[in-house]
Amino acid sequence: MTDDQPETNGSTGQRAFLRRVLGQAAGGLGVELDGDVIFGWWDRTIGSAAIGGDGTRLWLRATAEHRDWARGEVWTGNVDAAVITGVPKPELVERVEWTEEPVVIYAELFSYIPDQPCSPTPELTTQLDLSDAWWSELRTAVDELATQSTSRGEHDPETYLRELEDLYERPLGVPAPELQTEHTDLHWANLTQPRLWLLDWEYWGSAPAGYGPALLYCHSLLVPATAARVHDVFADVLDTPTGQLAQLAAAAHILNRAHRMDDYPALRDPVGQLTQRILTSLEGR
Repeated sequence: MTDDQPETNGSTGQRAFLRRVLGQAAGGLGVELDGDVIFGWWDRTIGSAAIGGDGTRLWLRATAEHRDWARGEVWTGNVDAAVITGVPKPELVERVEWTEEPVVIYAELFSYIPDQPCSPTPELTTQLDLSDAWWSELRTAVDELATQSTSRGEHDPETYLRELEDLYERPLGVPAPELQTEHTDLHWANLTQPRLWLLDWEYWGSAPAGYGPALLYCHSLLVPATAARVHDVFADVLDTPTGQLAQLAAAAHILNRAHRMDDYPALRDPVGQLTQRILTSLEGR
């Protein structure tokens, strides 16, 4: 199993801290680190393969947050995901948590996924050779996840619609979205090949139906053939009013990240163009 994409502009001090945390976690969990470490988005997390006492290969991942933020759904996402069935994902083996004021740290030990991420970055930049079976399995996984109830995530469709209309500064002329359980961080660094696994479950929960596929579609726009395939696989979801709202929400997430964090420089224009096409389509109804 891999962690989030490597971040090349990391802080030396933060990385040294995370390396220490990972080593401390390995000792506490009785495993031996075995491989290169991978730093996540903006050096928020660190991960490495590890070997258990019985020789089992595992994946160890750790993160730290200020005590004021070390709570809520993101903090417990991987633990909460243990109830999900029928979806190919790593299994949480054990979790430890401790405090080093003013931060709280947790480390999680997962089953090891040998398959590689489809992309080292969330956005896809090169064509992938994915089998028809892979695409079918992805659709099945998303559909299976949608059937599973959760108290996590969004639960007020009317409020969600109003907030999206406020964001785009216009009425969208569609009903409040249908909500279902979604991964909500479905991008190419969180999907593996040649076998399909869905990684990193911190953010999963209830969201507009199709939000996961919408986010994957937005992250595919630099490779038009793959974007078209994503759309084809999920057209019955993405082309509904709720699916269009999901695409606007996914686009807003990317554009907000681009504005605040200077992420996604190459995606800004195609995602902006997508939002304009959808908004124009909604205005024409």
